Amino acid sequence: MASDLSAVTQEHKTGNNSATIAQTEDTSSSSPTAISHAEPDESHDYASSTSKSSTSAENRLRPAADVINRLIWDTKFDSNDYTIGYEDRFNGRLEANLSSWKKDLTDEEFIPQHRILYIKRKSDAEIVWDKRRRTDKIFLSGNSAFDFLGFLA
Repeated sequence: MASDLSAVTQEHKTGNNSATIAQTEDTSSSSPTAISHAEPDESHDYASSTSKSSTSAENRLRPAADVINRLIWDTKFDSNDYTIGYEDRFNGRLEANLSSWKKDLTDEEFIPQHRILYIKRKSDAEIVWDKRRRTDKIFLSGNSAFDFLGFLA
């Protein structure tokens, strides 16, 4: 395959277009694994281009819907012990019990997920998920991951 590619480049340099077109049609019909790739240019820093995508996803806060589902379905948590603080369009900040939270769009009391500000445990009044502070003590996502690991302590 390498000799075919060198022949194509040699014919391209000499200006034989008909042979070059025939060679490229030959290589396009071959399997994708048979195509050889050129070595990467050593002057380009590949580590810096890929590091941006990994750091942006590293500190993501889990959505409120994930936390609510875990509080409802995980047997380690008592869903009756949690309240949800949300922003109402007309009345400002309000709280509702997790057990009475309406998730169905057809419900009259439905509140969209983007209005949830925090989720609080009733027994000790500890906020276990907070959108503005980016803390999540249920999944340890967001800034809570660093607190758990002791980097900021």
